[in-house]
Parts: sequence; C-alpha cells; structure tokens
Amino acid sequence: MNYFPVPRRRFRAARALLWMLLAVSATVNVVSNMANGGEGSTLGLTAGVVTVACAVALTVRHFRPRA
Repeated sequence: MNYFPVPRRRFRAARALLWMLLAVSATVNVVSNMANGGEGSTLGLTAGVVTVACAVALTVRHFRPRA
C-alpha cells in the first residue's frame, strides 16, 4: 500500500489557528464575565465552550501517536 504523508506545514497552520482561537475566546470569555458581574451571558458561555474545545483539540493533537 502506498503511504503519502500529509505535509507538516498544514499541521503547523492548524495548530497556530487553534492557539489564536484559544487566546481570543478566552479573552472574550473573561471580559464578558467581568462586564456582567459574573453572570453567565450567551457570549461568555459560547466563548467558554470554544475555549474548552480548542484546549481539548490541542491536547488531543499533542498526545496523538505520530505515524
């Protein structure tokens, strides 16, 4: 069977995008929660979910076995 590995450049771009999205969504989450006095707003909750999803994706990519 032929095996053609995916170029590493794509993986680096995806990882950089995940890190940027993580930083932006965490910042939006903190600012939104501070502006509302700790009350959960739709924007803050959505940003929190995106933050957790990015963190999970980065963790999975880190521990995934390399081919």
